[in-house]
Formats: sequence, C-alpha cells, structure tokens
Amino acid sequence: MNFRYKEISIYLFSISALLIFVYFSINYLAKKPLEIINFIDSDIHEDFEIKITNNLNDINNYLKEYLFIESHLLKRKNKEIDIQINLKKPFALNNLTKEVIFYDNTTAPLYYFKSKYLESINLIDISNESIYINNYLQSTYQTLSSIFEIDQIEYIENRRYNLVLSNGKIIMLPKVIDSELLYFVKNNINLINKNTNYELYLDLRNFHKKTIRLK
Repeated sequence: MNFRYKEISIYLFSISALLIFVYFSINYLAKKPLEIINFIDSDIHEDFEIKITNNLNDINNYLKEYLFIESHLLKRKNKEIDIQINLKKPFALNNLTKEVIFYDNTTAPLYYFKSKYLESINLIDISNESIYINNYLQSTYQTLSSIFEIDQIEYIENRRYNLVLSNGKIIMLPKVIDSELLYFVKNNINLINKNTNYELYLDLRNFHKKTIRLK
C-alpha cells in the first residue's frame, strides 16, 4: 500500500512540475514583444530564411560564411525587422553537382534558393564538376552570348569550353578566347551558317593555327 502511495505522489509531483513549467513559459512568451520579420524580395529558400532569423543577434558573422551573398541590409522599425539579402550574379546552374555557379566562381547548393530564382538562370552547366570560369570566358562571355543562343556550357579537360546552342549544335572553343577569335566569329558566323550545312559542331579549337572544322 505504501508503494502505491509513493507512486501516486511521484505522479502528482511530475504533473505539478509540468504545469508550473507550462505556466511560466506562457507567461514569458506573453510578456516578450513579438517581432515580425520580413525578407524583402527574397530569392533564398524559406528554410534558409528561418536559419537567418535564428541568428539575427550575430547576423553579420553568420552570413560571412555564405560567400554567394553579396551584401545584406537589416532595418528595425517598431516591432518589425526588414531583411534584404543581395546575391552575387549567377552564371549557370549545374544539375549534376546540384549547385549554382556565380561569376566569381563561388558555388552554392541549390537548396539555398527558391525555385523561381533557379528557373530564372538560363544557362545550364553540363560539366561533371561545376564549371570554372577562367579569365578568357569571364571577359568574353557576354559577347559570345550576343552571337550565339547558348543553352548549355561544358568545361573540357580543365582548359577550354564547349557551347551547346538552342538548336543542339556545339561550338568547340579554343583555350584562348581573344579579340581575334571574336572578330572572326562576329564577321563570319552568318556566312558559315548560310553556306554550310553543318549539323553537329563548329570546331574552333585550332582557330589560332588558321584551321576550323565543322560537321
């Protein structure tokens, strides 16, 4: 019988402790001022926004490790906090490595971003490892994209690139992409397209040796 009383006493004590804890927790939350946190024009995923929210007190140091973030701005007004996250300019998306590649060669996993943002990245990197943007490509890509309708890009042997066009044709670029190559392509691509029936590729790898091939 004494054992039964002891068991009941322990049970009642546990319930009482739980009720006291709940009471003080609710009382604390009721007194604590609630803040509304707004992410302005955010391209980052909701899960990442929650992580940032949980680190507001040290947000500067917290965001330093995310190199794809160009800058951020936090403004407090009454009980609201506005957070603006500015991302670096994206270059391409690689579905094999599941990464976004930025123009400065920073990479970031796809799960950090909203689907709408990922869908806005038109260039697909089909390299086995995320592409490295060398100085040649960095300085000439805008010109190349104005000449060709580029859908995909591939980094070959860690030294040069293939461009896959919207019509499926491949442009094989040489290692050195310079003004001489760009001048030739600008002034001759329409002539090449008009007077040849190449369907697979235009091989410019030996352009500087005055040789091009097509098939």
